[in-house]
Amino acid sequence: MTGPAAWGGSGLVVLGTLVGASTLRPVLETGPWVGVTAVLVLVLALVTAQVRQVTRSRTAPTFWGLAVGLLSLVSVYSGTGTAPGLPVPTPEALDRLVRLARSGVEAIADGRVPVEPVRGIELFVVAGVVLVYLVADLLALGLGRAGLAGLALLGLWLPVILFEREPGPAALALGGIVFVLLLVLTRPRGRAAGTALPRSVGPVLGAAVVVTVAAMVLGPVTAGLPLYGSVRLEGTWGGGVGGGPLRLSTDLDMRSSLSERSGRTLLTYRTDAPTTGPFRMYTMTEFDGREWARGDADGDFSESDGLLWPERTEDVAPDDRVRITVDVGDLDQDRLPVPVEPRTIEAPGIWRYDASRDEVVGVGSTSTRNTSYMIETSPRDLSPDVLRLAGTASPDGLPGPVLDVPQTAFVADIQALADEVTAGAANPYDQALALQSYFRDVTNFRYDTEVPEAQTDDAVWDFLTQRTGYCVQYATAMVVMSRALGIPARMAIGFLPGQPTSTRGEYAISGRQAHAWPELYFEGAGWVRFEPTPAVQTGAPPVYADPFSGQNLTPEEEELGGTAGPAAAPSTAPDASGSQRDDSVGIGSATVPVTAVIGGAGVLVLALAAVTVLLVRRRRARPHEPLGTEEWWAELRARLGARGVTWTDATTPRQVAASIRAAYRSAGDDETPEASLRAVDRLVAAVEDVRYGPLPVEPEPDDLASWVDLAERPLVPLAERPLVTEGADARS
Repeated sequence: MTGPAAWGGSGLVVLGTLVGASTLRPVLETGPWVGVTAVLVLVLALVTAQVRQVTRSRTAPTFWGLAVGLLSLVSVYSGTGTAPGLPVPTPEALDRLVRLARSGVEAIADGRVPVEPVRGIELFVVAGVVLVYLVADLLALGLGRAGLAGLALLGLWLPVILFEREPGPAALALGGIVFVLLLVLTRPRGRAAGTALPRSVGPVLGAAVVVTVAAMVLGPVTAGLPLYGSVRLEGTWGGGVGGGPLRLSTDLDMRSSLSERSGRTLLTYRTDAPTTGPFRMYTMTEFDGREWARGDADGDFSESDGLLWPERTEDVAPDDRVRITVDVGDLDQDRLPVPVEPRTIEAPGIWRYDASRDEVVGVGSTSTRNTSYMIETSPRDLSPDVLRLAGTASPDGLPGPVLDVPQTAFVADIQALADEVTAGAANPYDQALALQSYFRDVTNFRYDTEVPEAQTDDAVWDFLTQRTGYCVQYATAMVVMSRALGIPARMAIGFLPGQPTSTRGEYAISGRQAHAWPELYFEGAGWVRFEPTPAVQTGAPPVYADPFSGQNLTPEEEELGGTAGPAAAPSTAPDASGSQRDDSVGIGSATVPVTAVIGGAGVLVLALAAVTVLLVRRRRARPHEPLGTEEWWAELRARLGARGVTWTDATTPRQVAASIRAAYRSAGDDETPEASLRAVDRLVAAVEDVRYGPLPVEPEPDDLASWVDLAERPLVPLAERPLVTEGADARS
C-alpha cells in the first residue's frame, strides 16, 4: 500500500493503538508514560509511512520502525534518570536497561490496581505499546491482513478486561470504528471501483451496529442468570491481597543503586503548623566504609509517656507546641514515624522509648500498620546564634561510635577535603553549613539514583570523586566528613514531610518520600538535622541550616542551594560531573534542555520536509506502478475496460478469463499469440492462489507487469502495440 492510502492507514493504526493504550488508565495511573507513548508511536508512524512510499518491500517499513523504536527506548530509558542516554546500545546502557526492567518486575509484583507508573513499569508499557503498533502496522498495511491486526490491537485491551475495569464507552466506540475503517481501507479493490466505498461497507457497519446493540441489550439480561459473577479476578497481585504491607529498609549500602520506590500512600497526617519537618524512624551510628549497621540491639528503653527527648529540655518552648494527627496505612514497622523535635505521643498498643537512639519501639506484635496516633512537638531554639555558641562534646550512652571514620586508604584525602571545604569556618555550626552548601551545589554534585561502578575500596571517596548519588551517598559523606572535623554525627532514616492533599492541613507520605539525612550533635540542643541532598529531591534545607534564610535570593542562587555560602566549593576538589540546567523539559523520567528539544524538533521537521519534497518530485517524475497480484489484476481490469472488456466484483477469475478469450476472438485476430493465452492463465492462477490458497505466494512484480501487457496486447490496435518481450513468460 502506497500513496494517500498508506498515510491514511498509518493514521488509523496510530489511532487504534493510542485508543487501546488509553484503556490502560484504569489499571495504571496516569504518568509520563502517556506522553512518551504518544510521541514514540507518532514518530514510528512517520518512519514506517515514509519508508512505505519509497520501497515495495512489505517488511522493510517494520524493520526500520523497529530500529528507530529500539534506539528511542535505549535513549530515553538507559539514561541516568535526570538526562537521557545516547541512542547507542552500549554495554553500560544495556546494563541500566536490565536493572530498570528488574525494578519494573519488582514493582509489578508488589503493586495493586491502579498501579503506580514507576520508571521500570513505564519501560514495559511504552515498549509493549510500540511493539503492538509495529505488529498491527505490518499486518494491516504490509500484509493486508487488517483482521489479524485487530487481534494485535486487542492485546492492549487485555489488562483492563482481566482486571474487570471499565474502558469507557468512548474508547469502545472509537476502537470499533477505527477497526472497521481499517478493514475497509485495506480491502483489495480494482481501479474500476474508483473512489467509491466498496459494497461490503454497508453490511460490515450494519453487523457492527447489530453486535453493539445486542451487547447493550443482552448484557443486563445475562447479569441476572445463575452463576453470573461466580468467578472473580483479583484487582491485586503479589504480596497477598492489597499488594501487601511495605517496610522501610535499614540496609544502607553506599554501592547500591536506588530501586524504584512505591508511590502508594503509607501515612497521612493533619496539622495546622506550616511545617513539621521529616518523620524519623531509625538512627544509625556504625559505618564500615561501605555499609551502615544497626549495631548492638540493646538500647536504653523506658516508658513512652511524657516528653520523649534524651537531652536537656531547658530550651524547649512549652507554649509553642505543634499538634499532629497521624494515620498509618500499609506501613508495617515496629518503629513509630516521629518528628525530630521533642515530642509526646498518644498511640494504641505497647510502645517503649529508646533514648539512646531516640526511637519509639513497638513491643511484641505492636505495629504501625493501620494505626492512628497523636503527637505534640515542642520546637527547640535552633537559631544560628545558639548553635554557633554550642559545643560538640560527644553525648554519653550512645550505642556506637559517633566520631569514628573508617580507616581506608583514602581517610587522609577525606580529611584534607573536609578541611578545605570548611576553611574559614570559625565554629562547628559554620563548618556544618559549609559541608551542606558544598554538597547541595549542583555544579559540584548530581543527584542520581544510579550509582557508578566502584573505583576504590572506599565508597565515600568514590562518591566524592564521581559526584553522583542519592540521599544515602550525600548523607553518609557528610557524616564521615563531619566526624573527620570532630563533630559527632549519625545517620537518620525516615520520610520527607510529604505532599499536601486536597484537604486543608492534610499531607500524604508515600514510599517515594523515604529518605536518609545526617544529624550532628550540639551541646544544649541535641541532635540537629542537616540536609546535604540537593533541592531536586528535598526542597529547601531547614531554616536554621539555610545560610540565606531571610535574604533576598535570585532564582539562580535558589537553584544552586546556597553555593555562595560560608564555604564555596574548593578549587582543588575533584572535578564535578554535574552541570546546571536553567531551562529543561521532561521526556518520560528524563530532563532535557529546552534548546536541545527545540533544535532536535527543528532538525526533524526539516528532514521530514526534505524527504516529502523528494518523494513528491519522484512521484511526479514517474507514474506509480502496482505492487501485488490484486493491484495488477485491478490494472488489467482498468486497461481491458478501456478496450470494452468489463466485469463486476461478482465475476470469478475464470469467468474473466473466458470473457477475455471471447474478446480475443471478437477482435478478428485468427491466431491469438500463445504467450497472451498463457499470460491470462497465469494471472488467473495467481489471483486464485492469493484469494483462496492456504499459503499464497506472490509472483514477482516484473512477471505480473509482463503478464498484464501480454494479456492486453491482442486487443490493442496494431499501430498502438508497443514492443513486448516474452522473457517473463519464458522464465515462468
